[in-house]
This record gives sequence, C-alpha cells and structure tokens, in this order.
Amino acid sequence: MPDDLLDYGWLIAIFAIALILGPLFALRPTSNRRGEVPMPEDWKARLAKLPHAACIDDAQRLRWHADVETFWQHVTIAGCQGFWVNADVRLTIAGYACLLCVKAPPGRPYPRLRTVLVYPQPFLVPQTEPDEYGLVPDDPVEQIGESWSGERVIVSWADVEAALMGDAVNVLVHEFAHQLDDESADASGAPPWREAERWAKVMQAEYDRLLRHRRPKVLDAYGKESPEEFFGVVIEAYFQRGAELAQHHPELYALLSDTFGLSTQRVTWRTEVLVAP
Repeated sequence: MPDDLLDYGWLIAIFAIALILGPLFALRPTSNRRGEVPMPEDWKARLAKLPHAACIDDAQRLRWHADVETFWQHVTIAGCQGFWVNADVRLTIAGYACLLCVKAPPGRPYPRLRTVLVYPQPFLVPQTEPDEYGLVPDDPVEQIGESWSGERVIVSWADVEAALMGDAVNVLVHEFAHQLDDESADASGAPPWREAERWAKVMQAEYDRLLRHRRPKVLDAYGKESPEEFFGVVIEAYFQRGAELAQHHPELYALLSDTFGLSTQRVTWRTEVLVAP
C-alpha cells in the first residue's frame, strides 16, 4: 500500500475515534485535581477575605492555614456541568471545611474525603426512598448539597455564593458537618472531639425544643428530620446567624463556640460574587 494512502487511513481512524470518545470526555467534570495546581502565592490573603476569617484568633489561624494546605493537596475538587474550579472556588471550599476543624485534635482534616463536586446551580438527583405507599417516585428531586459517607461532598455554587453574602443557608458548613458526623462512631449528629455529656444534654434539649415549635425563629425547621440534619442546621445558624443564635439559644451558642472555637456574632458579608454566572 502506498505511504500516502497508509497515512490517510490513520487519519480516518483517529478521526473516527475522536467522534466516538469526544462526547464521553465532554461529560467528564472539569477539575483542579489534587497535586495538579499549585496554591496561588497570595492564598492566605484570599482566605482572609472570607466572611468568617475574622472569627478566629492568631493561634487558630496558624492551624487553619496548615489544614487548608493539606486539604488542597489531598482532596480533588471537580466542577460539573461546565463549572470551572478556579483558585477562589477551591480556597472557599477548603477554607470553610477547615474552619470547622480549628479546635479538632491534630491530624489531617477529613481523612476519608476524596472528592468535592461543584455544580453551578442546584442539581437533580433520583429519588431512592419509597413514599407512604411504598413506591419510589420517578421524578428526581432538586438538591443544593449532599454528603456521601465520608468520601464525597456535592454542593451548588450558587448557594455557596448566597451564603457568602449572608443567606441563612450555608451548604458548605452543613455538608461538612455531615462529614464530621461520619467520623463519630459513638454518636449521631456530633463532631468526634465534642465534650460528650454536655453535647448530648444541650443538643437533645434544643432538638426537643425545635420539635415543639411550628415556626422557629432561628433554627431551620429542616432540623426536625433527624439528629444528623439537626446538627447541620445548627452549624448553619452558628455561622450565618450567630448573633441571633446567641440571643435566642445562648446555651447552644456557648456549646458551639466552645466546641468549634469561632466567635460568629459579627460577620461582614461579601457584596460581590466570586464567580460570574
């Protein structure tokens, strides 16, 4: 066979493979995978711009920075549906995840966590739980976040941005609270380093109080779902509505402040988005 025909045949084969595999690669998430992207030189200055960065003292800040570096190195953060994970997105996720750990015992934060998936908007997931008739609905449900058994976190970036601007819902701390809960083998709805007796007493009293109120002032009624969701809701209120939580639930605020080490009663919210839609 002449050389020019042989070369032409290879070109046809390569083009055919591209047609087959191209759509598959297009569906893969875009990501800054662990180890691939160096931290920007000004990463500490960028972290300092997060609304809750001022809630910790100097000693905690050293721990926070060290944990953020470790998180950056070990956790894959991938964008879905075309969302691009830039340095600010990655630092925001790592920053809030690690703020929950500034009073944790020394060690790698979230040692089982492998991946954080970021959607640009709330996403649809299939329903798996049967309804009151024992049937699983066909229609998917919209979610803004999920936490999978200590290995994966999924969030909507639109809702992360809303939290940075002061919305009462903070999907990052809610889902990472579930990650901490997964590390607690002896309890549900609790971080592993808590003062167990005090935690159980205060949280049970507040959970019972939420169940009695039809329209709670500070805590989201979603917390009635379970002790695990109550923990997530409580952490959100602690971060997003600290002054109101301290006023209406002083014992609960004191417990959270002693456990997580953050003073969240005064927070300066962002006025601009990090990632343009």
